[in-house]
Amino acid sequence: MKKILIYRNSSLGDFIHATPAIKLIRKKNPGAKIYFSSLQKKSVGFVTPNLLPFKKKIIDEFIFYNNNYFSFLFFLIKIFRKKFDKLYYFNEFLNKSREKRDYIFFKICRIKEMFGFDLKGKNTQGERCDYIKFNETYYLCHTVDKHIKNNQISYSDLFQNKRNIKEKYITISMGGRNVKKTWKFKNWVILIQKIVNKFPNFKIKIVGSKNEISNANIVCKINNKQIINMCGKTTVKSFFRLINSSQYHISHDDGTMHVASVYSIPGAVIFGLTAPKGKWFPLNKKQRIFYPKKNINETKPIQVFRKIFNDLNKLK
Repeated sequence: MKKILIYRNSSLGDFIHATPAIKLIRKKNPGAKIYFSSLQKKSVGFVTPNLLPFKKKIIDEFIFYNNNYFSFLFFLIKIFRKKFDKLYYFNEFLNKSREKRDYIFFKICRIKEMFGFDLKGKNTQGERCDYIKFNETYYLCHTVDKHIKNNQISYSDLFQNKRNIKEKYITISMGGRNVKKTWKFKNWVILIQKIVNKFPNFKIKIVGSKNEISNANIVCKINNKQIINMCGKTTVKSFFRLINSSQYHISHDDGTMHVASVYSIPGAVIFGLTAPKGKWFPLNKKQRIFYPKKNINETKPIQVFRKIFNDLNKLK
């Protein structure tokens, strides 16, 4: 039996972006045992991909390591002993020196075939990609299949799809670990206040990790009957169900945006300048994108509200 290793340091959104490419690997290698390896972070809100509610099995085994010397050493030994036939290197391109380092590491591990490295020329996942035309998901799929077309890429069939249509609500995620990707809290307060004023019958659920509980509590004071704080109260599976049953989702460029994209939930995404325009854009065309010229706080609450007003009005 062939053994295939996929390597990508993945947060929730990073992994969801990679799932169509993983599905392609599974299709092109029937009968192979597929492993996925990644750095495992200990920060609050970090979700390891083995917890995601898959409809079908696309990974046979996960191999995680922590950010310390001994964990990495055990990771090296484990990869070396597995004697993988193929490696798909899906790590985000940061610079050539890091890519060369990783290439040497996996060469030492005696992997026979390696895909995704481009040490001499244009890196297929790198800074020279035409992200205005295609997002990161396309380039990962292109690493697996050079002939793939953008309209052939989807992840909607990979995740459990159990909707609760009895309760009507919209969801909002205000959190963020990167300052450049985080809208000022006062902007969220203004936007939510406008939604509450214009749509008093809407139920709003604020989602996020334990780190967002205090800000969510402040927002709930706008109208504690209409706004519900769900931060830190969900498991990974129940969080997916919560987003899946939402009528509309508003967030930063974060993992919740990609969960909403999985289920084709309409919404709005407020981006910061942390990557080339288009790189992390979701596959879901129902999500309105707000992308600034200089920084995320150029995007004003009134601008977002005006753009989403008609969307929300249709939900009444």
